[in-house]
Amino acid sequence: MKCTIGVAAAAVMAVSLTLSSPAFAAVGSFRYSHGEPLNDLRVTPGVTFHVTVATICRSGYSSSVRDVPESEKNQVYAEYGITHHTTGQYEIDHLISLELGGSNAIGNLWPELNDHPRGYLNSKDILENRLHALLCTGQIGLHSVQALIASNWVSAYRQFLGSWPKAPAPVTTTTAAPAATTPGGSVRITSLIDSVIPGGRESLTVHSSTPRDSCTLVVILPSGRQSTESGLGAASANAGGNATWTWTIGSTTGAGRARASVTCSAGAVVGNFTIT
Repeated sequence: MKCTIGVAAAAVMAVSLTLSSPAFAAVGSFRYSHGEPLNDLRVTPGVTFHVTVATICRSGYSSSVRDVPESEKNQVYAEYGITHHTTGQYEIDHLISLELGGSNAIGNLWPELNDHPRGYLNSKDILENRLHALLCTGQIGLHSVQALIASNWVSAYRQFLGSWPKAPAPVTTTTAAPAATTPGGSVRITSLIDSVIPGGRESLTVHSSTPRDSCTLVVILPSGRQSTESGLGAASANAGGNATWTWTIGSTTGAGRARASVTCSAGAVVGNFTIT
């Protein structure tokens, strides 16, 4: 069933999404919706690339155009009057995400407060994945999507995903006998999105007791078939023992429970997630 956008929702956008150099207020401030911080439209109205839906929906598009230097991130903090913040408190975010046609211009960047409701992704990321899937299946128009995100992404979240996400449920894991065991070795899942739609992005992070461990991720879909999506397979943990995989759920993947199995030299672990 196609999603429809009311005239009022589309008309909320009072700024141009194709500006190449928006005018900035001296210092921006957050707006709020349902208690959640939003972008200041005077500072961050939203700026887009001149791209087609076909281009946006091409695999690898977002990573090919992502380009935000550290100097630009620092300027965004200054625009919002943020002089001090803790590590991980904010993410310099594309207001209109790249996967929805947004650009790297400073008028499309704002300091998003990290909330990580389901582990790896922020609430806004979950919404963007949903809208990207709807966009690429022709269920919503590009300009409508961009207007909704730029004007009030919190309201858009409630419109397309219902109530605000709850804290993540504990990941179900089992420990399997490792191929090679190190003394006191162990592997555990530290982040896994517990529900994702076809066409959406899933992400899993494990922590190994062995720094720079060699790990492999295998995903078994609800159909019993092993996923062959790009982003799975072998990965190396960093010096802290953490390894992360991010991949796309195929747009035609059936709903149900999927299994993610990670095997490292220090051990193995299994986590489950739902494709809805």
